[in-house]
Amino acid sequence: MDEAEVPRRDERTQINEDERLGTNGRVSESTDEEALPIAEDELMAKVTVVLLEAALELIPEQIAGHPQVVRTARRYGLRPGEMLLDAGIHWKAMRSLEAWWRRGRPDIVHLSLLNLLEKAPVREGLAEVFVHLQDGRVIAFSPGVRVPKNYDRFKGLMAQVLRLGRAPPEGEPLIWTAAKDLRGFLGNRGLILLSEDAEVEERPADIVREAYETESAIGFGAFPRGPFSKDVLSLATKMVRIRGGEPLKAWDVACALSCALYDLAERLKG
Repeated sequence: MDEAEVPRRDERTQINEDERLGTNGRVSESTDEEALPIAEDELMAKVTVVLLEAALELIPEQIAGHPQVVRTARRYGLRPGEMLLDAGIHWKAMRSLEAWWRRGRPDIVHLSLLNLLEKAPVREGLAEVFVHLQDGRVIAFSPGVRVPKNYDRFKGLMAQVLRLGRAPPEGEPLIWTAAKDLRGFLGNRGLILLSEDAEVEERPADIVREAYETESAIGFGAFPRGPFSKDVLSLATKMVRIRGGEPLKAWDVACALSCALYDLAERLKG
């Protein structure tokens, strides 16, 4: 497997002005880098969509010295800990990691976010999107944030978020750490878990409408394979499948939810 191109340092750690600005939604004014809380009243009238156990992380310390990692880091003047783990580049080094088959897939998160963010239901405040990491943290996105379409720029942006807890480093955060764990993030809200293993099947439109009416969050997996963790399963108040339980890619699920959000928005407008 060939190593994928890694952008230069300035490309990996900056949000392009033309890609990050133009927000028309409310952004937290807190400057706490570790956890910028989301007011409870901001969530109540919205549909909350969560990418669960996302395969998004920085290079783990235990493989920082692997030749495959060191070679890539030296080539672009980065420290290993400044790069995202990516199976397309670090596939050989990853084999020594615990549960390696669930990790190192930033592309899953990228494609899923492109199907959800920058859409009218999110921009206009009907829905909001979060990414739950495998270390427990929950990342929030401003309604007006524009995720880079270029994959390498996206990886650089998310590496910055994972290192600093926010992006950009100063000023209003457009992406930030909202909670330290999923349980704390959900609070008293339910979690409608989308899983191909669920016994009950529902249409995406019905799932989105229920989430809106009950103020429950909708969650789907953003990792390459394997089951949900016991921690996530324990938080699910309902499990459903869509499309006959067909094994769907995460970005396909994101697309289905995005379409359902548009339908809900039209119904609410009457």
